[in-house]
Amino acid sequence: MMAAMSVGPASNSQFERTALEIAAAAAQSAFRAGHRQRLRERIRATDRLLDEVERTRLLELTLVPTATWAGAVHLAGEVAPALLPRLRRERHPDSVGSCLFAIQELLLRESQGGRPSGLAPVIPLFPAT
Repeated sequence: MMAAMSVGPASNSQFERTALEIAAAAAQSAFRAGHRQRLRERIRATDRLLDEVERTRLLELTLVPTATWAGAVHLAGEVAPALLPRLRRERHPDSVGSCLFAIQELLLRESQGGRPSGLAPVIPLFPAT
């Protein structure tokens, strides 16, 4: 480890400020990564549930299986609570499928909406004095 160089009080505060900015950026990045991961998991869950609904249609069943329906209700509770009353009252494959498509649309929009537009701000190396 190198010995600290004493250049002056202004230099130390600039280094401290930079270290704090780097730590804040790292924490923000970790938060965003977790949020993106949860979004991806929810989108994958809608895909799996939609596959199950399609199997239900192919088998010409009149009601979605309980496990698939419960998964759709759980996902709607997390993403789109306004769809819960409709899901709770209908287990028909068409109804459950349309709710899942609506949930997936919300998730995909959210995954696209989190991206910053434009260029990053330029941080001056030497502040004007």
